[in-house]
Amino acid sequence: MSFGSTLKLAREAQGLSTQELSLKTKIRGDYLRALEDGNTALLPERTFARSYLQRYARELGVDPAPLLTDFDRLLPASPEVAQSMQSQAVRNQAGRRSLGLGPAALAGLASAAVILGAGGYYLFNRPTAAPAPTVVVAKPQVPAPSPAPARTVRLSISSVPPGAKVFLDNRDLGVTPVKSFPVDARQNAVLRVEYGGRQNINQTISLQTGRNLRARLLPTSQGNSSLTDLAALPQAAPKPAASVSTPGKSAQNSQATKPATPSAAKPTTAAAVQVTFTAPSWTRITDKTGRVLFEGTPAAGTTKAFPVGVTIRAGNAGAVSVSVNGGAALAMGGSGRVVTRSF
Repeated sequence: MSFGSTLKLAREAQGLSTQELSLKTKIRGDYLRALEDGNTALLPERTFARSYLQRYARELGVDPAPLLTDFDRLLPASPEVAQSMQSQAVRNQAGRRSLGLGPAALAGLASAAVILGAGGYYLFNRPTAAPAPTVVVAKPQVPAPSPAPARTVRLSISSVPPGAKVFLDNRDLGVTPVKSFPVDARQNAVLRVEYGGRQNINQTISLQTGRNLRARLLPTSQGNSSLTDLAALPQAAPKPAASVSTPGKSAQNSQATKPATPSAAKPTTAAAVQVTFTAPSWTRITDKTGRVLFEGTPAAGTTKAFPVGVTIRAGNAGAVSVSVNGGAALAMGGSGRVVTRSF
């Protein structure tokens, strides 16, 4: 089994997503996915990629030694680097041999050391005039101000179409919709939203307060993609209540206001596939083309809707129930099992 398959199976068995492990290991999410896929073309230079592999394995509790051996087999060090390291070792060994001295030379060095030591003792211990006393005035110690703790705000990002990749200052936040992601408050942050075949968004935003943004990603032939702040959209004004006349009352009372009757909510067309989480479980949901519609670990009680034709992979199948076309919600499998099914 390759090092990538070992890492992926270990992560899914623990019900973790690459987004969660990116936060723990401080390694970009796209690098983690490239390690799992064995796609060395998307990794940084070999020294950093090898270090990321070792850190990722230790975070998952996997012995990194066999994985590093498989990595070195797949991506060996270049001949120039290996030859340079061997030449340096030879030069170091030759330098140590060149320092070898005979008995006569050692005796001469010992005599010279004794003479130099005696001369130094005389110079440092000859009598000198006592220096004038120096008065030192101690300055009061002023404690350095402690840095203010970082303030956290929440960032939510949706997109049209959904499933776009989101990066904040090159940090992988996952795919849309991203809901209430905790980030450090700051004045300027670079937001990137990417979707294959459409114009990407690369924009500097303010994160002094929480933000709720929506990205509209257009094909390259249909104009420019845009980013909208949903909190800044105007709210619809409430409609005034209608008044009716009551016969036999005075003119003043005839204009009595009829109490508002709550209108019946229009039934919404339920999505064909309803996914309910009865307990936390890492889950990835993709469409017929393999595009990721959702990936994460929702809280217990969360319900999500998707069209027919999705494939669901759950790390804790007993906590994920699926209802198709309004039918009964059934668990995908046993508790703690990793299950993949299509609906």
